[in-house]
Amino acid sequence: MRGKHPRGRPGPAAAAAAVAGVAPAGCGFNLPPKPKPHPAHPANPAAVRLADAPALLVQCAIRTAGLRPGSQSWLQGSSVRITTTNAADFQNWFRTHDAPGPYPQTFVIDGHQTHYLAFGATWVPKGSQWVPTHTARNDPVAQHTSLYAWSVWAAAQDRLPPLVCGTSLTAAGLQAQIFGPSGNPW
Repeated sequence: MRGKHPRGRPGPAAAAAAVAGVAPAGCGFNLPPKPKPHPAHPANPAAVRLADAPALLVQCAIRTAGLRPGSQSWLQGSSVRITTTNAADFQNWFRTHDAPGPYPQTFVIDGHQTHYLAFGATWVPKGSQWVPTHTARNDPVAQHTSLYAWSVWAAAQDRLPPLVCGTSLTAAGLQAQIFGPSGNPW
């Protein structure tokens, strides 16, 4: 079974199978991240994690890859903060940055200067930059390295992916930082 991105791109098979009961294929990110406190014990914590994971992964990319989203309503300094007034803005930004790239901005991933947001990719030099060996938007290998794929993985695994976030952050701690005090599904 394969999950589908709103643009029809397949997500990682294992993560999709784990969250299959959470949202119908293609609908996982159609709702903005949850801007208000979650119930102390949500009926389906995986569904809440699926909605919230993109914000957590973007915060990780800011910290680990040098992602600089520019002036955004949901960004305070270098910290992601999701509220009821900026959740839709975040969702729109994420939809345009959830693929591996390329992007005009330069990032540092796995020690490589690159224009791609690809985590867990195999890198090759191209001029003064590095590029993943798989870059096409319709290439399944490239899709598995995207922020979208890693956010689905995080929701399914109930933890942050070390390839994107390192090992010093916890999902619960980052959830509280981004969304404020709430029932925490992580």
